[in-house]
Amino acid sequence: MPEKRKDSKGRVLKDGESQRANGTYDYRYTDIHKKRRCIYAKSLTELREKEDEL
Repeated sequence: MPEKRKDSKGRVLKDGESQRANGTYDYRYTDIHKKRRCIYAKSLTELREKEDEL
């Protein structure tokens, strides 16, 4: 069974979420025109709030 991806603080990351080398977070998704987009945030909670706005 594959292991779940976690950030440096041990929190489980959802699909599309990742932690960058400098400690910030990003969320990658595909828009309606099949183009890859990214959202960046300093904290995981801030990132998930931005995801909900989409």
